[in-house]
Amino acid sequence: MYLLAGAFSALVFGVALAALSVFVPGGLGDVQLAGLVVGFLLFLGAHVAAIWIYREIGAREGVP
Repeated sequence: MYLLAGAFSALVFGVALAALSVFVPGGLGDVQLAGLVVGFLLFLGAHVAAIWIYREIGAREGVP
């Protein structure tokens, strides 16, 4: 379930980048694009860390 949520957020991010590149006058610049991508990668890193933590807690408590 956690992986599905991460995949969905990546899909929404891709659609949002495509929409921004179309609707922002002049498109997205390199700096703006890099900032958005780095921020999203940090978010995904936190998401993966949360998955790992919750799975470890579940394994220690015997929750499937």
